[in-house]
Amino acid sequence: MKQLTTCQCRLIKLFVSAILSICLLANQANAQEHKPESSWWNLFANEQLVSIVVEVPYIELRSGPGIGYPVLNIVEKGETLNIILKRTTWLKVEDKRGNQGWLYQGDLNGVTQEGSRVRLSTEYQFEDYLLRDWEGGFMYGDLEGANYFNVYLGYAFSPVFSSEISYGRAIGDVSDSTIIEANLVASPYPEWFITPYVLVGGGTIETTPHSVLAKAEDRNHTLLSAALGLKYHLARNVLIRSEIKQSIVLTDRDENEEIQTWKIGFSVFF
Repeated sequence: MKQLTTCQCRLIKLFVSAILSICLLANQANAQEHKPESSWWNLFANEQLVSIVVEVPYIELRSGPGIGYPVLNIVEKGETLNIILKRTTWLKVEDKRGNQGWLYQGDLNGVTQEGSRVRLSTEYQFEDYLLRDWEGGFMYGDLEGANYFNVYLGYAFSPVFSSEISYGRAIGDVSDSTIIEANLVASPYPEWFITPYVLVGGGTIETTPHSVLAKAEDRNHTLLSAALGLKYHLARNVLIRSEIKQSIVLTDRDENEEIQTWKIGFSVFF
């Protein structure tokens, strides 16, 4: 039976602690769902509704915040709309008849603003990061002395929780590795300008030795990972992200392997 090293025990404890932290954050997020006044999804919950008057021939209201959603209603020139919430470059509005829908901020040229709280610019800002749906990026770093390249795509369930799929390549002197992982990410303080996060996940690592010896065979193993990282909103929809990750590779040998990865890179959200 394999004996776990002290470092492996620490990593397992870190992995379990990260899972417990995510569960705790999930309970807190669930409790916040019953408090609309603190919801990140309603930017105007504690303020008087902002109104705009349409000065273009018409504006299309869609069923969701995207060009692919069907058009529900047409708002004509001279009508007043109340802004309910904002999501990236889309606004959810309500007309005088109580009809609700989403409009693109780029359609607001020629719209008269009655209030002063809403930002009509179509450029991304930090608030848009909190309300993002998708995030993808490229990172570079070091995996046990090997050059490591990584691309990922993530979906945000809320400002706190998101999931990711990741593909990475490590190019070393004696072997190359391919790592594919699925991760769960929790950001306990999403409103901070530099946002910390904790990540747990797992996947596979395939190692291909450079040696041509008969015993040098490709190896494919399962790995479990836990990581800590930071995100910084650089400009528009661009982020800088850095991360350090500790992983256990579950091998069929007497001892499991431990690998450490650090990386930094850029990502975009949309």
